[in-house]
Amino acid sequence: MDVFYCLIHTPEAITPELCVLSGATEIEAVRGVNEVARDWPRLERIDLYRGNREIRSFAPSDLVPTSPIRALAA
Repeated sequence: MDVFYCLIHTPEAITPELCVLSGATEIEAVRGVNEVARDWPRLERIDLYRGNREIRSFAPSDLVPTSPIRALAA
């Protein structure tokens, strides 16, 4: 069974951080990428892998915002 993981690229790091994701499907792995992104405010991109195969790279604009837009309606 292949494991989902991501490489987290930030401006201050020479090498990316590795984060293993829980989840059995790509949809669950993408949810995990969004959760991981919340902990990295200076994120450049996150690369999602399944085993040795890259699935997708995410720019910060591809990820779900950390604060809901509902606050604008108040």
